[in-house]
Amino acid sequence: MSGQRSSSGQNIPLLDDTTDEEDDEVFVNENKNYDAKYSDYYKFIANSKAIRPICIAEDVDFENMSFVERGGWWLGTILKLLSIIVLSVRTDRLSDTTYLSHHWLHYGGMLVFALAAWSPQVIDTLGSFGMVQEGMFKMSHTLAFSICAFGLFYYILAISFFFKCLGPWMREKLGTDKTLRFWEYFVSLAWQIQTLGFWVLTITPPMLEEELKIVPTWLTTSVGIFLLVVGIGSKMGAIYGTGYNTYYWYDMVTDIPNAYFVEVGIYKVIGSPTYTLGRGTSFGAALHYRSVPMLVAGVLDLLLINLFNKFVEQPSVERMYMKPSKTPSFKNTQLDI
Repeated sequence: MSGQRSSSGQNIPLLDDTTDEEDDEVFVNENKNYDAKYSDYYKFIANSKAIRPICIAEDVDFENMSFVERGGWWLGTILKLLSIIVLSVRTDRLSDTTYLSHHWLHYGGMLVFALAAWSPQVIDTLGSFGMVQEGMFKMSHTLAFSICAFGLFYYILAISFFFKCLGPWMREKLGTDKTLRFWEYFVSLAWQIQTLGFWVLTITPPMLEEELKIVPTWLTTSVGIFLLVVGIGSKMGAIYGTGYNTYYWYDMVTDIPNAYFVEVGIYKVIGSPTYTLGRGTSFGAALHYRSVPMLVAGVLDLLLINLFNKFVEQPSVERMYMKPSKTPSFKNTQLDI
């Protein structure tokens, strides 16, 4: 239920560097061996003119793939996207051997932290299937509501503070590479706190059971599952269209622009899918659990993330991408994938 980045689907100028030398500097590809210039991935990002790839299929040669290879790529990609959304950690890096060879400790720490943060929910779910003692986790309404409210506001205030104050200060004092390293832990903590805030609402005593009996369980369950699928699918479509790095606000963290933005897939329909349709995960979970408090939390989450978009993210987008170009090389681009 965490609220990751949703890049606007506007036609934003392509940072059109055309020479081979420039392309080598601009192209930041998770699958490209960057050892030739930097053994440190974060320094490589910090020294790039622009961040690429954008669409995660940008450099995939589908034409020369067999049917089985293409199916394998899609299956692997779907699993990566799903695990990124659920765990809130860059699971795509598990297949990036070059990155892992240099940054196994940094990444391993994030992965362990994410798994630890999810362990109470996993144990609670196993209890529902009788695999461990059921009902190990219980919480009063007052405490759960307080934790949830803290998680919602901490997430938004923390990332807003980073982009407005802490991030620019760290780039100047410590360097962009160290800022990006710190950000990956900082935002992971914020996401996990927000997610736990939603989860604790599921371990409180039921509320309004009698009043909700007029609404059939099959209806709330089916609509809830539908909204969960829509929410997760919207986030997967957003990552596919704008890339893993954009989903983690790399351009705003580093103050290095994406090479271009495109209107691909879901972005042809809605400009900020994870800030709108993506919130279906919260509402779907609320309906599935028949939880009025979670429904209220979902509404608050939707309000807060769109306030962040309006007052923090969009001003950054306008500053970085909408300012007049000094050269005629800026142009709009659109990929049909």
